[in-house]
Amino acid sequence: MNMMRFPGLSCLVAGLVILLCFGAACISGPSGQSPTNATPVPGGITVLGGNYSSQQMTYTLDQAETAVIQEYQAQAGENNQSIFYIRGEHVDSSGKAQRWIFGIYLGNTSTMLVYDNNGVSTLATPPGLPAPETIPPNVLTPEDIMKIASSSGSLNLNGTSLVLMNGQYTITETGSGQQGIVINAITGELITTHD
Repeated sequence: MNMMRFPGLSCLVAGLVILLCFGAACISGPSGQSPTNATPVPGGITVLGGNYSSQQMTYTLDQAETAVIQEYQAQAGENNQSIFYIRGEHVDSSGKAQRWIFGIYLGNTSTMLVYDNNGVSTLATPPGLPAPETIPPNVLTPEDIMKIASSSGSLNLNGTSLVLMNGQYTITETGSGQQGIVINAITGELITTHD
C-alpha cells in the first residue's frame, strides 16, 4: 500500500518557520533602539516617560539648569531669558537634588519649569512669584551652600529643601513648616538660623 503524502506539508512547515522568525524579530527589535518616550538628559542618561519614584536620581544644579534652559529656548525660540527662582527638593549634603524647579522670565512673561526623573515639565506659578529680582550669575553653588549650612550644625541636611531667591538661599528640613537657615547667596554669610 502506498503511503499518501500531503504535497503541501513541506511548504506549510517552511511557512511556519519563516513566520516564527519574523515574529521573533518584531518582538525583540533591533538592538540599541531607544523607546519613543525616551528623553535624553545631560550626562548621557536616558529617562523614560512616566513616574519611577522607586529609583530617584539626584542632579546637580548645573545639569538641571542646562536641560531647563535648552527646553525653554526650544519652546520660546528665544535665548535672552533670566532666572528669578530656583528650588531644589530632597537636596543631599553634596548639593544635588531629586527635583529642581526654575522660575524663568522672558520679557514680562514668567514660567516655572521642573527638572527631575521625568525630564523637563511645566509647573503653574505659585502665589508670591515671580520674584522682583533675577538671580545674578556669581552666586555660590548649592554644594558650597550645603557646606556652610553643615558647619552651622542646626539642621539635618539630608532631604532638605533649598530655595534661591532675592539674593538668598533658604534651607529647610523636609516636612518642616519652619524656616531653617538663610545664607547670603553671594558672600556665603549666615544670615539667620532657626532651630
